Amino acid sequence: MKAHFPHSLVFLALLALLAFPASAQYNHWEVGLNGSYAAPNNFEMMGYACGAASVDVTWVSRQTGNEYWRLYKHYPSFGLRASFAYIPEAIYGHRFGLVGLVRAPLGKWVGYSIGLGLSTYTKAQCFTGDEENLLISSPVSCLIDVGFNFRIGDDVMLNASLLHSSNGMLYRPNKGVNFLQLGIAAKIGNGYEKSLDWEHSRSLIDSVPSFHSSEWNVALSGGTAMSRDSQIDGYFPCYDLSIYYQSYVNPVFAFGGAIDLWYNGTHWEPIRRDESNYRLPLYLSGMGMMEFFWGPLSLKAGLGLVVVASNQVTIPMYERVGVYYNFGRNYVGVALNATAGRIEFIEWTYGRRFF
Repeated sequence: MKAHFPHSLVFLALLALLAFPASAQYNHWEVGLNGSYAAPNNFEMMGYACGAASVDVTWVSRQTGNEYWRLYKHYPSFGLRASFAYIPEAIYGHRFGLVGLVRAPLGKWVGYSIGLGLSTYTKAQCFTGDEENLLISSPVSCLIDVGFNFRIGDDVMLNASLLHSSNGMLYRPNKGVNFLQLGIAAKIGNGYEKSLDWEHSRSLIDSVPSFHSSEWNVALSGGTAMSRDSQIDGYFPCYDLSIYYQSYVNPVFAFGGAIDLWYNGTHWEPIRRDESNYRLPLYLSGMGMMEFFWGPLSLKAGLGLVVVASNQVTIPMYERVGVYYNFGRNYVGVALNATAGRIEFIEWTYGRRFF
């Protein structure tokens, strides 16, 4: 079987690499050990669930110590995590992953993290030709990592997270896998200092007069996806218009809300088989959003509800996470549009900020 390589996923890794020129004040390395329960993202295939053990190495860049941060606790850390998961009983093999992440505090000892990146599996269907493997089929998949962390002193941290891996319907079959993970991480060494160039970090929002300033955003996205119905072939258009309002807590963290009008062409064909005159409506969703900035890059994550949709959306939970490159008031990037943890499509975005 010819391996299908979803080149668009590599764009996520390229954006992560662009972040390294960004300045930071305190950098260090961490090593983590984790245990997880690997469950198919499909109830009918739970017989393939199994245990997994993983090790990861994370480079962390912590922004703190500046005069601005003394007034606010919402300072984020940014990082890049490489991991290996040993999954001996998995039909899809072992996992290698690379994730760019943001870690932000909820209090002195508790925080949360959001990560987005890529993964590959040693027994993906494209490598082995195993038609029984409906979970991981392409050589490269998306990897989403969302969780909470609990500090034990300054050098040790406990983690509880949920990881999801699939290819965003760029290639079929694509059931995907979820990992419920618990782990412990330790800092290596004392880290090292690096001067913080605030002019660079704040270049995007120079016209914002204060941290509590607000802005409107308008973004238009498009992409393609394959139908989950194995009887329907080909790629279908998908697009999304997002309008949202957010407020800045500090120069590199903002939060707000968004309204999305979106369309997924893969939902049309399964319904038209029974209703030939059916016209797929524009879907309407609303969600809360967060955005973290690191130099010219930003990561946005949102969670909300689908208000208007067809019967192809069975659970009205709406999510989006993406990485963006900012220039002036404009930005471009790539994001995962999902409902109830199921990636609907990968969207390519152009947006503009209106202060």
